[in-house]
Amino acid sequence: MRTLLLDLDGTLTDPFEGVSRALDHAMSGLGLAPLTEAQHRSCIGPPLPDSFSALGVPAGRVDEAITRYREYFADQGLLENRMYDGIPEALAELRSRGIRLAVATSKPEPFAVQVIEHFGLDVHLDHVSGSTLDGRVGTKAAVISLALDRLGEPDPRDVTMVGDRRHDVHGAAEHGIRCLGVRWGYAEPGELEGAGAYAVAEQPGDLVTLLG
Repeated sequence: MRTLLLDLDGTLTDPFEGVSRALDHAMSGLGLAPLTEAQHRSCIGPPLPDSFSALGVPAGRVDEAITRYREYFADQGLLENRMYDGIPEALAELRSRGIRLAVATSKPEPFAVQVIEHFGLDVHLDHVSGSTLDGRVGTKAAVISLALDRLGEPDPRDVTMVGDRRHDVHGAAEHGIRCLGVRWGYAEPGELEGAGAYAVAEQPGDLVTLLG
Protein backbone atom coordinates (compact mmCIF):
# COMPACT_ATOMS: atom_id res chain seq x y z
CA MET A 1 0.00 0.00 0.00
CA ARG A 2 1.28 3.47 -0.86
CA THR A 3 1.72 5.86 2.06
CA LEU A 4 1.94 9.65 2.14
CA LEU A 5 3.51 11.50 5.05
CA LEU A 6 2.18 15.05 5.11
CA ASP A 7 3.74 18.08 6.72
CA LEU A 8 1.25 20.35 8.50
CA ASP A 9 2.41 23.99 8.70
CA GLY A 10 2.76 25.47 5.23
CA THR A 11 1.43 22.32 3.59
CA LEU A 12 -2.06 21.59 4.93
CA THR A 13 -2.66 24.81 6.87
CA ASP A 14 -1.21 28.32 7.00
CA PRO A 15 -0.30 29.18 10.62
CA PHE A 16 1.35 32.53 9.86
CA GLU A 17 -0.82 34.71 12.11
CA GLY A 18 -0.57 32.54 15.21
CA VAL A 19 3.10 31.70 14.78
CA SER A 20 4.03 35.34 14.19
CA ARG A 21 2.21 36.53 17.30
CA ALA A 22 3.72 33.75 19.41
CA LEU A 23 7.21 34.64 18.16
CA ASP A 24 6.61 38.31 18.96
CA HIS A 25 5.42 37.34 22.45
CA ALA A 26 8.58 35.33 23.01
CA MET A 27 11.00 37.94 21.69
CA SER A 28 9.32 40.75 23.64
CA GLY A 29 9.42 38.67 26.82
CA LEU A 30 13.16 38.21 26.39
CA GLY A 31 13.69 41.91 25.72
CA LEU A 32 14.89 41.25 22.17
CA ALA A 33 14.28 43.23 18.99
CA PRO A 34 10.98 42.82 17.08
CA LEU A 35 11.05 40.53 14.08
CA THR A 36 10.51 41.37 10.43
CA GLU A 37 7.94 39.60 8.29
CA ALA A 38 10.75 37.72 6.57
CA GLN A 39 11.99 36.46 9.94
CA HIS A 40 8.48 35.37 10.87
CA ARG A 41 8.18 33.45 7.62
CA SER A 42 11.54 31.77 8.07
CA CYS A 43 10.35 30.21 11.32
CA ILE A 44 7.45 28.30 9.81
CA GLY A 45 8.62 24.75 9.28
CA PRO A 46 11.88 24.28 11.21
CA PRO A 47 11.93 23.00 14.81
CA LEU A 48 11.60 25.87 17.31
CA PRO A 49 15.10 25.51 18.82
CA ASP A 50 16.59 25.90 15.34
CA SER A 51 14.41 28.92 14.61
CA PHE A 52 15.25 30.76 17.81
CA SER A 53 18.94 30.06 17.37
CA ALA A 54 18.77 31.44 13.82
CA LEU A 55 17.03 34.56 15.18
CA GLY A 56 20.00 35.25 17.45
CA VAL A 57 18.50 34.11 20.75
CA PRO A 58 21.46 33.23 23.03
CA ALA A 59 21.87 29.47 23.49
CA GLY A 60 21.21 29.76 27.21
CA ARG A 61 17.85 31.44 26.61
CA VAL A 62 16.41 29.24 23.84
CA ASP A 63 14.42 27.13 26.33
CA GLU A 64 12.97 30.31 27.85
CA ALA A 65 12.04 31.56 24.38
CA ILE A 66 10.25 28.29 23.62
CA THR A 67 8.35 28.48 26.91
CA ARG A 68 7.22 32.03 26.19
CA TYR A 69 6.30 31.11 22.62
CA ARG A 70 4.10 28.28 23.87
CA GLU A 71 2.44 30.52 26.47
CA TYR A 72 0.83 32.45 23.65
CA PHE A 73 0.54 29.66 21.12
CA ALA A 74 -1.27 27.16 23.35
CA ASP A 75 -3.72 29.81 24.57
CA GLN A 76 -4.45 31.74 21.36
CA GLY A 77 -2.08 31.17 18.46
CA LEU A 78 -2.91 27.53 17.84
CA LEU A 79 -6.13 28.30 15.99
CA GLU A 80 -5.04 31.61 14.46
CA ASN A 81 -4.62 29.48 11.41
CA ARG A 82 -6.35 28.75 8.11
CA MET A 83 -6.60 25.74 5.86
CA TYR A 84 -5.35 26.06 2.31
CA ASP A 85 -8.09 25.95 -0.32
CA GLY A 86 -8.37 22.55 -1.98
CA ILE A 87 -6.65 20.52 0.75
CA PRO A 88 -9.72 18.61 2.04
CA GLU A 89 -10.73 17.68 -1.49
CA ALA A 90 -7.22 16.52 -2.39
CA LEU A 91 -6.93 14.37 0.74
CA ALA A 92 -10.36 12.84 0.20
CA GLU A 93 -9.49 11.93 -3.38
CA LEU A 94 -6.12 10.44 -2.46
CA ARG A 95 -7.75 8.42 0.30
CA SER A 96 -10.43 7.16 -2.09
CA ARG A 97 -7.65 5.76 -4.26
CA GLY A 98 -6.43 3.55 -1.45
CA ILE A 99 -3.50 5.70 -0.39
CA ARG A 100 -2.71 5.75 3.32
CA LEU A 101 -2.29 9.28 4.73
CA ALA A 102 -0.51 10.39 7.89
CA VAL A 103 0.83 13.68 9.21
CA ALA A 104 4.50 14.04 10.17
CA THR A 105 5.12 17.54 11.55
CA SER A 106 7.73 19.34 13.61
CA LYS A 107 4.86 20.97 15.53
CA PRO A 108 4.38 19.36 18.97
CA GLU A 109 2.00 16.46 18.54
CA PRO A 110 -0.70 17.68 21.00
CA PHE A 111 -0.91 20.99 19.12
CA ALA A 112 -0.92 19.26 15.74
CA VAL A 113 -3.79 16.98 16.76
CA GLN A 114 -5.84 19.99 17.88
CA VAL A 115 -5.28 21.78 14.57
CA ILE A 116 -6.12 18.68 12.52
CA GLU A 117 -9.31 18.04 14.48
CA HIS A 118 -10.32 21.72 14.35
CA PHE A 119 -10.26 21.67 10.56
CA GLY A 120 -11.87 18.22 10.33
CA LEU A 121 -8.91 16.68 8.53
CA ASP A 122 -8.65 13.76 10.96
CA VAL A 123 -11.25 11.83 8.95
CA HIS A 124 -8.70 11.44 6.15
CA LEU A 125 -5.72 10.38 8.29
CA ASP A 126 -4.43 7.17 9.83
CA HIS A 127 -2.07 8.90 12.26
CA VAL A 128 -0.76 12.28 13.35
CA SER A 129 2.88 12.26 14.46
CA GLY A 130 4.69 15.31 15.77
CA SER A 131 7.54 16.40 17.98
CA THR A 132 7.43 15.97 21.74
CA LEU A 133 7.14 18.88 24.14
CA ASP A 134 10.21 17.66 26.03
CA GLY A 135 12.36 17.78 22.89
CA ARG A 136 13.01 14.02 22.85
CA VAL A 137 11.56 13.86 19.33
CA GLY A 138 12.53 17.13 17.69
CA THR A 139 14.09 16.89 14.23
CA LYS A 140 12.07 16.17 11.12
CA ALA A 141 13.93 12.90 10.67
CA ALA A 142 12.96 11.85 14.21
CA VAL A 143 9.31 12.71 13.59
CA ILE A 144 9.34 10.70 10.36
CA SER A 145 10.89 7.78 12.23
CA LEU A 146 8.05 7.93 14.75
CA ALA A 147 5.44 8.07 11.99
CA LEU A 148 6.95 5.11 10.14
CA ASP A 149 7.03 3.06 13.34
CA ARG A 150 3.34 3.76 13.98
CA LEU A 151 2.53 2.79 10.41
CA GLY A 152 4.24 -0.58 10.76
CA GLU A 153 7.54 0.30 9.02
CA PRO A 154 6.33 0.40 5.40
CA ASP A 155 8.84 -0.13 2.61
CA PRO A 156 10.49 3.29 1.98
CA ARG A 157 9.93 2.75 -1.74
CA ASP A 158 6.19 2.92 -1.09
CA VAL A 159 6.36 6.13 0.99
CA THR A 160 6.40 9.78 -0.12
CA MET A 161 6.89 12.80 2.12
CA VAL A 162 4.98 15.96 1.17
CA GLY A 163 6.20 19.27 2.55
CA ASP A 164 7.05 22.90 1.93
CA ARG A 165 10.57 23.26 3.41
CA ARG A 166 14.02 21.75 2.94
CA HIS A 167 13.71 20.12 6.36
CA ASP A 168 10.98 17.87 4.93
CA VAL A 169 13.20 16.84 2.04
CA HIS A 170 16.27 16.23 4.18
CA GLY A 171 14.32 14.40 6.90
CA ALA A 172 12.76 12.09 4.34
CA ALA A 173 16.12 11.44 2.68
CA GLU A 174 17.53 10.17 5.98
CA HIS A 175 15.01 7.34 5.72
CA GLY A 176 15.46 6.70 2.01
CA ILE A 177 12.13 8.34 1.21
CA ARG A 178 11.49 10.72 -1.67
CA CYS A 179 9.85 14.08 -1.05
CA LEU A 180 7.34 16.06 -3.09
CA GLY A 181 7.60 19.78 -2.39
CA VAL A 182 4.66 22.19 -2.35
CA ARG A 183 4.93 25.72 -3.70
CA TRP A 184 2.23 27.39 -1.58
CA GLY A 185 4.13 27.16 1.71
CA TYR A 186 7.15 28.97 3.10
CA ALA A 187 10.16 27.80 1.08
CA GLU A 188 12.47 30.40 -0.39
CA PRO A 189 12.74 30.38 -4.21
CA GLY A 190 14.70 27.31 -5.26
CA GLU A 191 14.84 25.90 -1.71
CA LEU A 192 12.91 22.72 -2.43
CA GLU A 193 14.65 21.97 -5.69
CA GLY A 194 18.03 22.64 -4.11
CA ALA A 195 17.25 20.30 -1.22
CA GLY A 196 16.42 17.47 -3.63
CA ALA A 197 12.62 17.38 -3.90
CA TYR A 198 11.81 15.13 -6.87
CA ALA A 199 8.99 17.47 -7.99
CA VAL A 200 7.07 20.49 -6.71
CA ALA A 201 3.28 20.82 -6.67
CA GLU A 202 2.09 24.29 -7.63
CA GLN A 203 -1.37 24.04 -6.02
CA PRO A 204 -3.21 21.54 -3.78
CA GLY A 205 -5.07 19.97 -6.70
CA ASP A 206 -1.71 18.92 -8.15
CA LEU A 207 -1.27 16.50 -5.25
CA VAL A 208 -3.82 14.21 -6.86
CA THR A 209 -2.19 14.52 -10.27
CA LEU A 210 1.32 13.88 -8.99
CA LEU A 211 0.54 11.30 -6.31
CA GLY A 212 -2.74 9.66 -7.29
